[in-house]
Amino acid sequence: MNHAVEWSRQAMGIALLLGSPLLITAFLVGLVVNVGQTLTQLHEPVVGLIPRLAAVALVLLLIVPWLVARWVSFAVDLIGSIPDLL
Repeated sequence: MNHAVEWSRQAMGIALLLGSPLLITAFLVGLVVNVGQTLTQLHEPVVGLIPRLAAVALVLLLIVPWLVARWVSFAVDLIGSIPDLL
């Protein structure tokens, strides 16, 4: 039971670590675009969506190797710790 709790805690941590760069990017770009929309009084939803999608896609393309390396490392550690249970 203790191992399941620890593995769940690690999985939540890795999920936050892997998702945070994309979420932070979307937040910052959305904030800048919204301020720009407020200053120009242009309140069109598509104007805010396209830059966010483009920025998140760009960041995703740049950090995919890091994401995959972290994910594989977590999976290898998790699968490697299974024999310790026996």
